[in-house]
Amino acid sequence: MAPLPKLAANSNIKAVPPQASCNEGEPPFRCIGGTPLEMPRYLIKGILPEAGVALLAGQFSAGKTFIGVDIALSLIYGKAFLGRKVKAGGVLWIAAEGSGEIDARVFAARRERFGDDSNSRIPFLCPSALPTGGPQIVVTELKGMIRATRGWFSEAYPDHPLRLVVIDTLPAFVSLQDENGNAEAAQLMKLLAAVGNEAGVLVMPITHFGKGPESGVRGASAFAAGADAILACKAEIDAQTGVVSGPRSLALTKSRRGGTGPLGTFSIAGTSIGYDEDQEPETAGYVVFGDGGSENAKKPPPHHVRVLLDAINEAILAHGSLIQIFPNEPPLKAVRVDHARDEFNRAYTVGDSAASNDAKRQAYHRAYKILRDGNRFGNRTVHGVEYLWLI
Repeated sequence: MAPLPKLAANSNIKAVPPQASCNEGEPPFRCIGGTPLEMPRYLIKGILPEAGVALLAGQFSAGKTFIGVDIALSLIYGKAFLGRKVKAGGVLWIAAEGSGEIDARVFAARRERFGDDSNSRIPFLCPSALPTGGPQIVVTELKGMIRATRGWFSEAYPDHPLRLVVIDTLPAFVSLQDENGNAEAAQLMKLLAAVGNEAGVLVMPITHFGKGPESGVRGASAFAAGADAILACKAEIDAQTGVVSGPRSLALTKSRRGGTGPLGTFSIAGTSIGYDEDQEPETAGYVVFGDGGSENAKKPPPHHVRVLLDAINEAILAHGSLIQIFPNEPPLKAVRVDHARDEFNRAYTVGDSAASNDAKRQAYHRAYKILRDGNRFGNRTVHGVEYLWLI
């Protein structure tokens, strides 16, 4: 092909009407200009694109699935996510990992976050069977799932078109010969992006970080390179016990449209969802965003107050039970005060160092008074034992 002709210096460029296709002899290029700029379209304004592929990544126990559920229900209920406008719609959730937990987590988040305890059917579908194999086989099956879901939603939920496809988790859904191989990872991400763009939905695989949060998405660099956006969940997690210290955080670490940065902090609270076969209360977790997750965020509370609030949440999730606090009223999900105090003492630090026992004791009592006086929790002694519950 002959080189393109050069324009003479200071020459006048005459506008030529755009043509539908190249005439014979014209180079197969698209000329910039002459058409309106294409503005970005968002599923969550400024965070997630309307279509394509985005990753929701994080360490083990960092709260990835809880965030995914919160995003999904924000779309279903048409509620803003972290103060950002969303496009209402339905969700296809592919539970390739932890399928037995998704119903309970959705129920807990519906009731505690979105004020719906009806447990009625919602446009949130989970396939009963999953494909197995490599990228080409699995993605072909995924296309069929999306096609079937879109068709059913158009009849059953005409106001909720399919918007989001969550894959939890990507490594469990697709078998790769080598997840560290860039060629295979790039092919998979390209296939997923094509599926999302063709169907007009966002495909959002959930995946893991490497050995540490600083290492980014686990596996080949092509996973991150192929994503239109990446949401990252981070937490201080004890490698031996798996216990989370302090609040978790959510950040937008990649966006093809720019605007990356922290989005807010969150913790995982627990709520009773029923009783097991021994009539013991069963709990499920849901996201509670901190002040950093609000557009109208106030000055964040002091460190010791945040630690105690998270400690109460963690203690309720781990040790809470339904307690008859007040006669003639339903029991409340509460936890013994010593469990909350033990969790605080374990998590509280000063700078990068563990605090002394005396410093912890003073910080605990100050934080206890601030949260109690601020009506953030209730406390009452029942049969000689003090219990706390969140308000």
